[in-house]
Amino acid sequence: MAVHSMTGFARTSGLYHDGLDRETSWSIELRSVNGKGLDIRLRMPSSLEVIDQPIRKQLSSKINRGNVSLNLSLKTQENRGLLELNQEAFNYILTAAKTAAQISDLPMPSLDALLNMRNVLQEKDLQEDEAETKALQAEILKSIDDALNDFMGARAEEGAKIGINCQERLDKINDLTNQAIELASNQTQVIKDKIKDNIATLLEQSNDLDENRLHQEAMFIAVKADISEELDRLKAHVEQANDLLGRKEPIGRRLDFLCQEFNREANTLCSKSSSKELTYVGLELKTVIDQLREQVQNIE
Repeated sequence: MAVHSMTGFARTSGLYHDGLDRETSWSIELRSVNGKGLDIRLRMPSSLEVIDQPIRKQLSSKINRGNVSLNLSLKTQENRGLLELNQEAFNYILTAAKTAAQISDLPMPSLDALLNMRNVLQEKDLQEDEAETKALQAEILKSIDDALNDFMGARAEEGAKIGINCQERLDKINDLTNQAIELASNQTQVIKDKIKDNIATLLEQSNDLDENRLHQEAMFIAVKADISEELDRLKAHVEQANDLLGRKEPIGRRLDFLCQEFNREANTLCSKSSSKELTYVGLELKTVIDQLREQVQNIE
């Protein structure tokens, strides 16, 4: 059984160190609820909008139905301890120090003293690097793929439970249909006998009634009350639904349509019923069909 639920949840996180000594971390939450079609909503920093379409393509390659939301938060920490030498400032101070030493006949300042002069050592400016940016985006897409695999696993696990529930409902529908077939086997004759008695009573009360016409009307009513076709279609629908449950493809829409057909046949059975026993079976059928449809609403 390969039933998949439309509801699911997954969470993952990642960490990336780039060549500019920056550390970028992220967290991803992927969740979905029932929907008529596939609706993907993304919430992420504007800096990642460039991978909006690749993410949508990534998700839609595995998800067929449901309202899907992906939340991605991003945090970057830069190493502000990195310093770089301002060569222009250092050369200027070094020249000035040499001149001052010659004039004063004093020793040159130490290297530490020169480097501690203002503007000689400056905080390194970490510029954006296209290659590093693309590498980060690739890591995030890989992390989304990991979350997607967990997400699909959760939907499959939930779908397996729904599939078992649907199978139980289908078995119940099949059992009730068999009961209806047994009860209906005598329905046509019961209707004929009842109409025949009514005709006899009417003929005794009046000689103006056309006996042949009355019999024609009686036969018409008897045929109209026959539910064999409805019962045959119920059996066929059960067989088709069982076949769908075993497929490895999205089946939610077709099962939902079958539930409508189930309900239509059950309604007709109740309207044509000539006995309280058969009516009870028809009403029980409607109850189980409604339970089945509730479960089917969750299937992808």
